[in-house]
This record gives sequence, C-alpha cells and structure tokens, in this order.
Amino acid sequence: MSNELYPSWIELSKQAFEKNITFLRDYIGKDVVFSSVIKGNAYGHGIGHFVPMAEKCGVRHFSVFSSDEARQAARASTEEETHIMIMGMINNEALGWAIERDVSFFIFELDRLKWAVKEAQRIGKPARIHLHLETGMNRLGLERNQFKEAVSIIEKNSKHLQVDGICTHFAGAESVGNYVRIKEQIENFKEYSAWFEDQGIEVKHRHTACSASALNYPETIMDMVRF
Repeated sequence: MSNELYPSWIELSKQAFEKNITFLRDYIGKDVVFSSVIKGNAYGHGIGHFVPMAEKCGVRHFSVFSSDEARQAARASTEEETHIMIMGMINNEALGWAIERDVSFFIFELDRLKWAVKEAQRIGKPARIHLHLETGMNRLGLERNQFKEAVSIIEKNSKHLQVDGICTHFAGAESVGNYVRIKEQIENFKEYSAWFEDQGIEVKHRHTACSASALNYPETIMDMVRF
C-alpha cells in the first residue's frame, strides 16, 4: 500500500536517535546502565521496528510494562547480549517463561515473590528479580511492613533468586509541584535500600530514575536509568 493512503505515519530517524543516545550516555556516565523504556508498543513507534534500531545504536537493555511486550521485544532483538526487564504486568503463570529466558521482572508484592520461587524451583534456574519499593508514590511496591518477610523469603531461597536490582519510581518528576514529594521519596529510597543492604541482600543495580527525574534530580542517577 502506498504511503499517500495513510492519514499519518511515524518516521524513526536512526541518526537523530543515536545523537540523543550519545548525549544521554555522556550525561549519566559511562558506567551507568542505559535502559530504553519501550512500553506502550515503544510509545507507538512499534517494538518490532524500534528494538533493532536501538540495538544498532548500542542499546542492550530494554524496559517493558508486560510479559507480552517482553515477548515482542525478545522476538525483535538481534543481539544475544540484550536484556529485557518487565516493570509491570506478568501473570504468575508466565513467570516460568521469563525465568527460562533470563527476563528479569519487578517484585512489588509478596505473592509474586513466592510464585517466583516456586517457578524457579520447578525450572531449576534462578529468577532474576528487582525489588520495587513503595517510597511515597502510593501506587505499586513492597510496603515497609513487608520488608522483613521479603528478606526472609530471599534468604531461605537464595539458590532460586538472583536480586538484579532494587528500585522505585518517581511519578510526575517533570512537574515542580511534586518537588517536595519526590525529595521525600529520594530520602526514603536511600534509607530503605540501605536497610536491605544491612540485612545482607546483595543487589546488582540500584535504580530509581526515569527520564524526567534523571534530568531534574541528578541525584537519582544511580546504577541504571530508565529512559
């Protein structure tokens, strides 16, 4: 079908994208993991088109919302080193699929943590998890009164769990109206993540920053940024 029959279209410029990637990498530092967020079908650009282009620009880490998006990203990927991280929806029954394919996923409730252990035991391979902490956004995340039980589960099942990260999210970081709340969240995350470390939980990455918070609150740039 010829282009003139479409009322609108999206054009991806690899040159422009690569220039943006270079700028952002310089900004966050070479040792910080750059995770490209491709939820919502890569914000309408098409996961199948976007992932290979991003990989050609050196991106090797992608963040998605759901297991379905993770599957699309895995199918589109052409690089063995590429890693996919699920930040949101994944049914307990789909955890095995993620574990088998080294796809990591957020843990924001104890039930999912327990299911991850069960599936990892069944498959015989550790689940790669990120502990998502509730720090004040009041949407998703492990609550402070759940921390001890989470640590207990992790300690008892250390052979079946690989803690890839500990994280939180700052919604509305682009608005000055949320300044006080986000500053409180930052302090809460520092306190909570330090507590997990004191309990002996070894974490590969601490990550809190999305695009807006990385640019407006540089202190949120830790081991990974979700752009």
